[in-house]
Amino acid sequence: MIERCSDLERTIYSAAERAIQRCARELLTVEMVAAQVRKEWEELSQRNEEPSQKLLNRLALRYCSRTLYRACCSSQTEIRNFAFANLRRYMEQTLRQSKYASSLTPFAAEDVLQQTLADLQKAFLQDPPDGPDDPSAFLKWAQTVILRHAYACVEKARHEMTVSLEEQPEICIEAVVDGKNHDPEEDAISRELHQALKNAILSLSNPNYRIVLIGIYLAGIEECELAARMGVQLQDIYLWRHRALNALRSKREVVEALHIWLR
Repeated sequence: MIERCSDLERTIYSAAERAIQRCARELLTVEMVAAQVRKEWEELSQRNEEPSQKLLNRLALRYCSRTLYRACCSSQTEIRNFAFANLRRYMEQTLRQSKYASSLTPFAAEDVLQQTLADLQKAFLQDPPDGPDDPSAFLKWAQTVILRHAYACVEKARHEMTVSLEEQPEICIEAVVDGKNHDPEEDAISRELHQALKNAILSLSNPNYRIVLIGIYLAGIEECELAARMGVQLQDIYLWRHRALNALRSKREVVEALHIWLR
């Protein structure tokens, strides 16, 4: 029985230490979190039941979440500074582990982080402070804010790349004509072919199809680089290219004009 209690205490302390390291450094001690976790577990379950590590971790993190939210709203500068240091660290980790991480440059990631912290600070300064109805859910609420900013940043970059690629074909056409052809008639044919290709691609309704075909066939971007720029898997690029070419092949006039490209 003594050994069982000892194991339980170690499990509780482990959960407390983990939660503090994630979001409550300088705000709580391991003893404080462990005592609260023990109290909440006893209220939730029968004394003869053994709590899972997952449950204890959740109880510890929820307690730290409540504490962090209140510290962020505190009128004491030192406590608020500790709180924001924890919040920044937690938001950085959230962003690194998100699906948007591979699509954000270091500068873009820092912008997303700063925008998030600015929004949260503005929320804390309201009277009463804005935030989740349940302070225990503060961390989840804050994660939603930063992921929303990350999504907006990725979509903006994607839109700007689309516009850039759609403007780029004219430059590519000039390069092909000037670099490879010296015969006026061949120049004219090459221009017509490229213009026909551009028009055909831009007629596609799916923006992903347009980006992929323009990027590969007119801008000369490698598939792997295009996937990185768009923040998608390489197989998505292959799939979109395949479907886009099939869509073009379904148009007879396009096939006749672009038979060289669509063979």
